[in-house]
Amino acid sequence: MASNLSRFLRGGNFISRLRLFQQSSSSSVVIPAAFDKATFRLNSSNFSGLSNGNGTQLTSCSSKDDGKMLLREAKHDDYEAVMKMASTDTFRDGFDYLPAKFHQYVDDPDVFVLVTEEDDNLAVIYVYMFNDDGEALLAKTGRQNPKFKGMGTSDRMRQAVSMMFRDFVLKRCKPTTLLQGVGEAHRMDVRKVLVLMGLWPGKEKCNFDVMYLQADVSAIQSSLASGDTTCHPPLTPYQPPDLHRLLPPAFSAAVLPEGRVFVGWDPYKFSESNMKKLVEAGCYILVDPTEPAAKSLSFGGSYMTPRGRVYHIDIHCKDEALCKAHIINHVKNACSQYTGMITFCIMVIDQALKETVMKYCVENLKLSHLPHDHTFTLYETDLTTIAKAAVGKAKY
Repeated sequence: MASNLSRFLRGGNFISRLRLFQQSSSSSVVIPAAFDKATFRLNSSNFSGLSNGNGTQLTSCSSKDDGKMLLREAKHDDYEAVMKMASTDTFRDGFDYLPAKFHQYVDDPDVFVLVTEEDDNLAVIYVYMFNDDGEALLAKTGRQNPKFKGMGTSDRMRQAVSMMFRDFVLKRCKPTTLLQGVGEAHRMDVRKVLVLMGLWPGKEKCNFDVMYLQADVSAIQSSLASGDTTCHPPLTPYQPPDLHRLLPPAFSAAVLPEGRVFVGWDPYKFSESNMKKLVEAGCYILVDPTEPAAKSLSFGGSYMTPRGRVYHIDIHCKDEALCKAHIINHVKNACSQYTGMITFCIMVIDQALKETVMKYCVENLKLSHLPHDHTFTLYETDLTTIAKAAVGKAKY
């Protein structure tokens, strides 16, 4: 029966195929009324069963001892297992934000946090989030338990991703929804992940550079006190009336790639609703007072990681003096709120400013440059590609 069911699942519309299988099979197959909180059990070669949390299953499920995996939505109780995946040598050079944001993601209706379990251990976690009022689906991140690395789980991971899209994520997508992802495509391991998520080959929308610089707050304050920090262009915290200076093409077309801003590396369409959302999320947003159109915009925020506190500074401008002004204002803001060691993750959308940032931070602010520079690319593909990735070669 499992092989018959597997053939049905590989072709055509998923629900229609299940109903045909239900009619043709002598076994009792019940299709749950709602799939959103469904739990899937898979092995490397076929679909083995499904439960909607009420004991209703498509097929009987045997013990996980025979190599099956459990695919389900994450719970708050998974936090400790997630922490074990966030060590200093697993993700973002140890500056992993997921432990700090896990509970927020689990509670957010626009975020899908899905996990696979094997042998009662969390094996992989996937995070996808809807942005831009559902017009964009961001493949935010994923983690694999080091315990399962190199144990032949790649085929099951691929099948789990397909099921995840088909039975969790695609139902929420609009016909116009775009799948987005940020990654280092020059790295073969990252490229394999992009292929798995349906993002490679995809459209390369833009690139940006990220640098890590670090110092103790007391040392930063000493360097600020001994240097001249008043010669920079003025900046002000963002207020809603500033929007009229940011929306015109004079700013957005000249500075923002594809009309997007990046906050903590996440892409957002520049819009009034998104700016309101970012303000409500606690972002520290700075803009220059230039009329009639602003020339710069930046976002800042902080979170804890296994290697300590990170403060991200996301700079959108093309002017060196304004870039320095944004950096020092965010550094001052961080030092006013926190003590101890801070790692500044500085992003510049204009790659020509990278050397300026490095020199200014090291020579003027006395920050230590960490060897973790990255160049990232925003990839984008359409819903048709997502659907094909979810159902294989079958017509969606």
